[in-house]
Amino acid sequence: MLLKKITTRLRFETNRLFNWLRICREACVTLLVRTHVRRWEKVAQAGKPTWDERNETISGFIPAGSSVLDVGCGAQTLKQYLKPGCRYQPCDVVKSSPDVIFCDFNAGIYPETKETFDYVVCSGVLEYIRQPEEFLRRIPPLGRSVIISYNTLAPGGSKLARMGNGWGWVNHFTSQELENLFAKSGLSWTILVPHEKLGFPIFLLNAKNRIE
Repeated sequence: MLLKKITTRLRFETNRLFNWLRICREACVTLLVRTHVRRWEKVAQAGKPTWDERNETISGFIPAGSSVLDVGCGAQTLKQYLKPGCRYQPCDVVKSSPDVIFCDFNAGIYPETKETFDYVVCSGVLEYIRQPEEFLRRIPPLGRSVIISYNTLAPGGSKLARMGNGWGWVNHFTSQELENLFAKSGLSWTILVPHEKLGFPIFLLNAKNRIE
């Protein structure tokens, strides 16, 4: 009986050690690789992702006939959920189709467009931006409104775990810190979907000084 307890404990501690080492390894990749292009190539080629409820939810706030710039479009699944008459423009670090506008925010490459879109969608993008202040300065002028989701850092949450979660989030804002960042960036915001519904909030952003 004692031997079984010791073996079980050793197995538990070994698994915990290997899990910690995996997190540390992934965190090192996050720190060293500016933009993980190979990861995003896989996402763009994989089709509908497991988190696609987010895009479906976001599409519900976009009226029919709107023009939409999808920043960090991945597999472009947002397009299939948009209402009739919407015009969709994908934008990503991976050109999954010829019409994708190339961007690499962590390299300072932002999309150049000839128009102001009705909506700019940033679905699961901000977590990967190394200079979020610049992102929130340069993205909102591309649209009349911005819809953005963000996985906030929970109270007592681990920043190391976020960096090593296999996706490599590079910034770690709490809900209050995120809203402070919006305010500092001259943006007003409305919570479209509270954290409790999807596990993360979705916001509607507008520039405070925008004149239509």
